Amino acid sequence: MARIRHLAIVSENRERLVKFYTVAFGMKVIDGVGPAIYLTDGYINLAIIEKRPHYKEGLYHFGIEVDDVEALRSVCKELGAAKEIQKRPRTAKQNTGSPTPTVT
Repeated sequence: MARIRHLAIVSENRERLVKFYTVAFGMKVIDGVGPAIYLTDGYINLAIIEKRPHYKEGLYHFGIEVDDVEALRSVCKELGAAKEIQKRPRTAKQNTGSPTPTVT
């Protein structure tokens, strides 16, 4: 079964958005990769990315966890997916106990 596990949002004011999600929803800041600030509610990770000249504000991408990445590749191609699947490894902090890979 596929599950959304990751959202990335681009913001002009990253710190303001981090404060909003941590205060309003009790999300916790966690370690992550790159310049984004990563938050979690224990189930979904949220990356807050500082706006850059070539990024538009808003939803940047999302990641879906699936049981079998290789089986999904042919299905996506057959259905006309515009991009290839990018398998992303989980970090220890992101692991929710599930052995399945994350696809974005």
